[in-house]
Formats: sequence, C-alpha cells, structure tokens
Amino acid sequence: MITFWLIVSIAAIIIEIVTLGNLICIWFSVGALVSALLAWLKIKVLFQYIAFFVVSIITMLIVRPLAAKYLRGNTVPTNSDRFIGKIGKVTKDITAESWGEVTIQGIVWSAIGIDNQEIKKDTRVRVMAIEGVKLIVKPIED
Repeated sequence: MITFWLIVSIAAIIIEIVTLGNLICIWFSVGALVSALLAWLKIKVLFQYIAFFVVSIITMLIVRPLAAKYLRGNTVPTNSDRFIGKIGKVTKDITAESWGEVTIQGIVWSAIGIDNQEIKKDTRVRVMAIEGVKLIVKPIED
C-alpha cells in the first residue's frame, strides 16, 4: 500500500505542475503522504483512506485561502482607490434594481447604494468602496 500512496502523491504533484500551480490538487499529495506513513506503520487500509480524505480536506481548507491571498499575481493596482472616502453627487437615481450614476471631481461613475440602498438624484454621497467599475456609496446626512 505504501507504493500506491506514493504513486498518488507523485501523480498529484505532477498534475499540480502541469496546471502551472493553480492549486488544483496539491492537498491530495499531502493526504497521500500521510496515508503512506500510516501504511508504513501497518495501520489498516480503511484508516489510510480516511486519513487521506481528512488530511486532504484540512490541507485544502488551510492552504487555499493563504495561497490565494499571497500568490495573487495578476492584481493591477490603480489610482481609483483614491476616490474612497470622497464626496460626490448622484446624477442618476440609484435603485435596488439598477445602478445609478455619481459624479466626483468631474468624473461620472456607475454606482450602487451600500446594502442596496436607494438614493435619489442630487443627493450628496460618500464613496465607501469600489467594486469593479462601480462605486459603492452612502448618502451623507446634512
């Protein structure tokens, strides 16, 4: 059984390399290595399979979020985040069903209200976040 688990581990590593590190199955390699260790210790095959699945799932739940956070290489920084916190004016009603428009420093943006809040035209708003190409805004209490 040791040979089987080592083959599974190596196959998972090869698949990971072929997919250019897209984190497809590296956790299966870890699970297979743990199962190979259990096979070497002469633990029953049923427990080897259980260990394989449990370790693979735990490894995936731990590694994937961390790797996604640190290996995200295609993020292109922009200057648009400078608008967060700025005040603008709604130039087209924002409804729960459709985006509106907000003008800030002469630039017209698509916008939605925070928590799908409806905001009427000519209302002053503060930019809370930017999501894609739209602003997320909140009305300013005067």
